[in-house]
Amino acid sequence: MPNSVARRREARMKKTINSIVFDWNCTLLDDFGAMIECMNLIMAEVGHPPITAEFFRTHYDVPFERLYRNFGFKGETLNKVMELDRDFFHRHYEPMAERQNLRPGAKDIFLAADAHGVETIILSNHIVDPIKTQLNRLGIHHHFTEVLAYADLETQFVDMTKGERLRRHRAQDARHHGEALIVGDSIEEIEIAHEQNLISVAITGGCVSETRLRAAKPDYVIHSLHELAPIMRERGLVP
Repeated sequence: MPNSVARRREARMKKTINSIVFDWNCTLLDDFGAMIECMNLIMAEVGHPPITAEFFRTHYDVPFERLYRNFGFKGETLNKVMELDRDFFHRHYEPMAERQNLRPGAKDIFLAADAHGVETIILSNHIVDPIKTQLNRLGIHHHFTEVLAYADLETQFVDMTKGERLRRHRAQDARHHGEALIVGDSIEEIEIAHEQNLISVAITGGCVSETRLRAAKPDYVIHSLHELAPIMRERGLVP
């Protein structure tokens, strides 16, 4: 084996970061507009004025009951909104999702990860099967080893948090005991990184304002997935 090849292989084995964990909605899938549109369909159903992107990003939280409480809903109106969220929202969102594309730069990141043996995982509060449907539609399913998400709407935000799902997944395999990057558009991913000693990359343009993301103290803030490539080089995932 040529010395250069042997050195690259040895360096890869010594990496402390061996995986990238991606949020799905608004991080990889460019669906923020569809989410706001569906949210405003719910607002119309309960006689609430339309919400703006700025308002949404200022008040976003999970689970979604917190989000709607932040919007000012309570009592029976909150119950009605939650009922609509579980059925009405998804009934309108999924057809819209079929028309959404990846955020720019995503495919370049997947190709770089594949070329250098970096595992890529999806961690989401969405539902597994719809995510897999979109992965197949976009022709990127083969880039991901796992889709960690809820099984169905009945268990969404009930059986376990995103953080707990990731913790259990990493505990099952010694390869995941090193550091990992976690990339997401919300404070939730930053908090997971803090709790599990991961490297957090917050991306703007999604569900949470840049001001709120920075206040949560991620390791990096980026505005495009193109900006993830230098971080991957800095952290030794790719040469």
